[in-house]
Amino acid sequence: MRPSASYPAPLTRARLIRPAGSASPQLPPTAPALEVMTDFAAETPHVVTGDRRIDEALHDMIVFGVRLLLVVRDSDVVGVITSYDIQGERPIQFLQDPFRSAAPHRHVDVTVADIMTPIEEIRPLRYRWVVGATVGEIADHFRSSPDMHLLVAADDGTEHGVVIRGVFSRTRLERQLDA
Repeated sequence: MRPSASYPAPLTRARLIRPAGSASPQLPPTAPALEVMTDFAAETPHVVTGDRRIDEALHDMIVFGVRLLLVVRDSDVVGVITSYDIQGERPIQFLQDPFRSAAPHRHVDVTVADIMTPIEEIRPLRYRWVVGATVGEIADHFRSSPDMHLLVAADDGTEHGVVIRGVFSRTRLERQLDA
């Protein structure tokens, strides 16, 4: 069969087309850290409730193009869940836990709350520090940690104490860091 306009020949090479201005700029290690932070004051964070099933949360991540969701109850952040949590060993460990209640032991029944990282176990960066930090300093934090994301917390001036102000993604930082 000959190639035609409606049935082209097989591709041997192709490039991804990006809208103008959508490529991530390369940044030197001395660039301000805020250049690579996803700032929740400017961009709405993606959230999930703890009772949502992990397969649905993973689907949300794919649709949104993110690998981390903040877990919320009412308007409070109670934890985080990542695609690595869902696709890794946490669901299996949860299902094999002998101290778990008598609820069904099926993967489809595992919820976000069952495997999320509770907010109490997260050590966020202080926004006050991030404002003066460089991309290189954030890269150093990632080098000394297995984490794929670093949350940024800011004092909110109320009785609640702090708000989650943003997040750093190891993948985004590595993509943008001019080595």
